[in-house]
Amino acid sequence: MPSTNGHGPKSEAERVALYLRVSSEEQKTKETIETQDDFLKEYCKLYRHRVANIYKDAAVSGTVPLHERPAGRELLEDARVEKFDVVLAYKLDRIGRTLLVVVDAHDRLMESGVALRSATEPIDTSTPAGRLIFQMLASFAEFEKETINERTRDGKNRAYRKGVQPGVIPYGYDIAEDGSFVVVEEEAQVARTIIDNVAQGATLFVEAKRLNLEGVPSPGKKYRGRPRQHGTTWTPMAISRIVGRKAYSGTHVIHSSTGEIERDVPVIVPKDLQETAIARLGNNKRYSGGRPVRKYLLRGLIKCDKCGWNYSGLSRKREDRYHFKYTCPVSSSRRFDPHVRRGGCPWLDALWLEDLV
Repeated sequence: MPSTNGHGPKSEAERVALYLRVSSEEQKTKETIETQDDFLKEYCKLYRHRVANIYKDAAVSGTVPLHERPAGRELLEDARVEKFDVVLAYKLDRIGRTLLVVVDAHDRLMESGVALRSATEPIDTSTPAGRLIFQMLASFAEFEKETINERTRDGKNRAYRKGVQPGVIPYGYDIAEDGSFVVVEEEAQVARTIIDNVAQGATLFVEAKRLNLEGVPSPGKKYRGRPRQHGTTWTPMAISRIVGRKAYSGTHVIHSSTGEIERDVPVIVPKDLQETAIARLGNNKRYSGGRPVRKYLLRGLIKCDKCGWNYSGLSRKREDRYHFKYTCPVSSSRRFDPHVRRGGCPWLDALWLEDLV
């Protein structure tokens, strides 16, 4: 039976709306709406309140504003048409977990002439003293939530630094019973070959095609304690991720809420080899669409004054002779004509310009 807390009914004709909420995390800890429901109904019997309606939001976070919750939205709409005089919650944090959310809900209810009351706290916003206590407790509710979040975040980061692996395990590794990374040699050899081939000049597309033709299972996903679930095919993006994964040269990076956390793991490829492969991919980006027949020394250093794009090199073979030009992407998509400016963006003779510079 609920105990009295000093805020009994103003009149026995007072109409009360019950509001109940639990989040997904609270449901995991066995906290249910039924618990709140039973308590509030007993409370209303004790104080002889007339229950006008019951509004229930299940699996809804307390950081979501009341008007954005399904039952909360219905409650506010009914408040505007004066279906009840008071909203009664089991506790203030059922209304919201942040001061902003709680105050916003209070203000919306007050606009409709509806008071907010807690069944377990001395809160009744129909009085000046109640409103003061309301704002103080709302601040404490927000402080409590932020403290819990901070402790949870710090605990996760400590676990990460000690070797706990969240989520997907990188291709080429598995997790030992003590939480340390161990090399899966068969997968590691695939990663070594990819990085070595790219460092020697292989493209992402060529490597993906080679692995698919050889029937090598693609990385897919692997979680701790489970076998790897291989994907369907190798893609250029998958090759790029393997080349750039720092873990292979000994440093595994976790992106946490407080920034990057680095930890040492077994080395699969030498760091200088991986850096060479990464640099090779960066160089390949400059020649997307095919390698030119010459190096363009001013590629990316010239900017088109009309459209703002950086110029790149372009070569065309006409009558057994190459013509080398610098052009912006707007013009390069048009037919090559050394004497015509297309779209207002000029072509520049590469040999003349490089000699001038």
